[in-house]
Amino acid sequence: MNTQHISEEHRFQLLAASRYSRRTFGALLTFGVASVCLPRVGLAQQATGAEASRIVTDCRGRRVTLHGATRIASIGGTITETLYALGRSGDILAVDQTSTWPEQARKEKKDLGYMRAISSEGVLSLRPDLVLAMNDAGPPAAMDQLVASGIPLVFVDATPSPDAIERRTRFLADIVGAHAEGDRLSQSITTQFKQLDTWRAEHPAKPRVLFVMRMTNNRPMAAGTGTAADAMIRLVGAVNAGGGMQGYKIVDQENLVALKPDIILLMDQTAAVIRADLLADPGFRLTPAGRNNVFVSMEGERLLGFGPRTPQAALDLAKMMAAAGHPV
Repeated sequence: MNTQHISEEHRFQLLAASRYSRRTFGALLTFGVASVCLPRVGLAQQATGAEASRIVTDCRGRRVTLHGATRIASIGGTITETLYALGRSGDILAVDQTSTWPEQARKEKKDLGYMRAISSEGVLSLRPDLVLAMNDAGPPAAMDQLVASGIPLVFVDATPSPDAIERRTRFLADIVGAHAEGDRLSQSITTQFKQLDTWRAEHPAKPRVLFVMRMTNNRPMAAGTGTAADAMIRLVGAVNAGGGMQGYKIVDQENLVALKPDIILLMDQTAAVIRADLLADPGFRLTPAGRNNVFVSMEGERLLGFGPRTPQAALDLAKMMAAAGHPV
């Protein structure tokens, strides 16, 4: 197979499509694989006079002492979305460029830049009392500088799974002291996942879905295992047509035909261009998706962010696939 391995960069898919040139996109995409880890949630109280500091064990096993959480630098759209859903938007000082939901976040908060190209100097100049960063934020040197600065930096698990969504929700709720709100949000997420399970039980078909992030030299860069796209495809009950690959790979015409996708899944931000390019490819027209002209798209962060909106996004995606003629 003539393929090229591309590391997982699901947040960058959204930003690169709308803000970066093709050259810049290719350069930044070479940053490393997004690491995942499991946070150990638990806050210990230590008396410090009038206030009590809190010790948090983040997803990297680091014990971080917090003295406040009212000037938060949020590096990751999932973190921003969750804090807004918890009613703690007022505690957010600045957000990164993947924080596309809610829409007002980018308008009313200071801009930290793209989450994989953070400037430590830019973050420190805002004087946050807490930095919350998804575990795949970077570059590593900037994260190391933030750790060395002494400002509390907590890394948040980036695993794309339903269980991880609930863990992240409760973890962030504990950090900002929104325990009741965290319980309600977690219960709502659980209820919505049950609705998705009901839909899947009633629609057992399993179409072959191929997520295409972008085109490179007229060839699709498709998602294999270990990606957020793969996790979402499996979540809706479909089969990842690229499941035999690891990470993101560029697929040549022969192997695209062999993957036999029933549906091409795209981000809204790049859907029009990719669709036109694929339909112009004679090889693609030999696939079931090409013959039937079956494309489904969704806004990038909603599709790949794995935050509080994910269960509803997955249900909506399943219904969109059903409407396209290939029910799941």
